[in-house]
Amino acid sequence: MKQRIMFFVLALLLAGMFTSTSALAQHHELMQPVDLGDWFNEFFGSAEDAVEPTENLAYVYQNGDDNISEQVQEGLDNRAYIYQNGNSNEARQWQNGVGNWAGIYQMGDRNVALTQQVGAGNWAGIYQVGNANTARIQQSGNSFSAFITQSGNGNTAVITQGAR
Repeated sequence: MKQRIMFFVLALLLAGMFTSTSALAQHHELMQPVDLGDWFNEFFGSAEDAVEPTENLAYVYQNGDDNISEQVQEGLDNRAYIYQNGNSNEARQWQNGVGNWAGIYQMGDRNVALTQQVGAGNWAGIYQVGNANTARIQQSGNSFSAFITQSGNGNTAVITQGAR
């Protein structure tokens, strides 16, 4: 079950990236590796399409000890997802605007991830597998996409897009 959950969260991160990035939108075979509606029903017990289009949606899954997650959304139609499996992981996301998407996937211990988005139509994904990794994505503006992948231990990455 854990492997299936991990696969679906990773697929969700990748599907969000591919469906939100206009440069990749023409590659239909890459757009949705899983049926996201079925995934929401099975994993979270409620369908994403049951949420009104103007409402924000946020999900968190944690497995382990001393994990921290925080999601704050203002605006309309924003989506935020956090998956944590391990110990002492920290994930925070803030979104302000319309139609933003943020996802954080952490597998391991002592990983830190932060996503901040202001604007419309932004996409940010952070994927961390290993220990003691740090990642931050800051986006201010419209239609930005960013994805950080960290595999191993002690990695650091920062992406800043738009005006501060």
